[in-house]
Amino acid sequence: MRWGRGKSKDKAVVAAVLGVLALLAGCSGSGADTAAGADPGVSSSAPAPTGVSPPRIPSSPDLPGGPHAVGFASDASGFALLARCGKTRCRQYVAVLDKAADSWRLVRSPLPDVRGDLGITAGLVVLGPGRALITEGKWPPPDGTWFTGDGGRSWRRGSVAPSGTTAAVPEGGALVPDCSRPDKEGNGCAPSRLLVIHPGTGRFQVLAHQPPLAGELIPAGETAGGLLFVSGADPGSGAPALAVSEDRGRTWRTALIAPSEEHGWGMRVVASGAVLYALHPGQLPEEEGVKNGLLALHRSTDGGHTWEQVWKYRKGVDPRSSIGDPVAAVDGSLTIHGEDAVWRSTDGGRSFEEARGSQGLGGSATVTPLGYVMGGSFGTGSYRISADGVHWHSFELGDGT
Repeated sequence: MRWGRGKSKDKAVVAAVLGVLALLAGCSGSGADTAAGADPGVSSSAPAPTGVSPPRIPSSPDLPGGPHAVGFASDASGFALLARCGKTRCRQYVAVLDKAADSWRLVRSPLPDVRGDLGITAGLVVLGPGRALITEGKWPPPDGTWFTGDGGRSWRRGSVAPSGTTAAVPEGGALVPDCSRPDKEGNGCAPSRLLVIHPGTGRFQVLAHQPPLAGELIPAGETAGGLLFVSGADPGSGAPALAVSEDRGRTWRTALIAPSEEHGWGMRVVASGAVLYALHPGQLPEEEGVKNGLLALHRSTDGGHTWEQVWKYRKGVDPRSSIGDPVAAVDGSLTIHGEDAVWRSTDGGRSFEEARGSQGLGGSATVTPLGYVMGGSFGTGSYRISADGVHWHSFELGDGT
């Protein structure tokens, strides 16, 4: 899960809504298998290895409310946050999926009811089988945290401030930004640092060796091979840049310095085998009429040592927007979900064609330990999951009330 502050999120209103409603999900025993060609709708954790079919996640349409955060561990157990909202109050729920279970179970939620029009600001970070951290309030930092290490049977109130340092990101741990103060304009963070959420305790620690980047540091993705990427700015030029670690954050090297873009946002990296894609979102001219603009796309075939810019924004040329993570499939295709349609490339991101029948918001994809997870556009509780980006399974969660 990714967080931000101030206008850094206002510039991606649609992405924020869809990202919350379609975070991390799986597949159902009742949903049909589909291929990407026939289905145009098609962190903190690395995706499952390519070519491995995802496990079937059961549907639970009887759970109260609608899901706004769903996450999985690598063993296909998981957690979900749901909310049922009336005119004056939203009641919050937590559901847990045990490994190999045929349904989700409700557990006691540590989250209070939300009254008035404050909205839901809770977040979820799954830290391994039976382990999760719930955050409350806008990040960073959160207003409060709760940790469970026993599948939601008990919750321990945690700290919102880091304690001590750690040399690396443990397996199952999460890399998150720490924004202790806003920048002068109040639009984002002053030069920030990275924290690690410990998977055994849910506590925050400062990563001892920070990436060689300036500005606001934002986790940009993790590959199945264990590469960690962080987005920030080149200290010398101020241009958008990526740093990569091959040893869980103990050491870092600069991976990519992108052509300077005044209104660029944090980059995002996805992988298909040895091929890496770095998607660079940003603010497009107002006449383009999009909130989640797409500035450029970079491609690497050598572990992020060298990059080629394969696509760049041109006036009126799609895709002009991107919501969620791009889907890099094992068949060599790359799919980007935009605000107006779904776009697919079969030449390494150099050109795109609109997927058949995909007009309008098509939802968004998120990288999870089980593969890519696709959520619907309007919080319907419908999800799909794919380990290879080609074949998908579906499931339903929540009664939508």
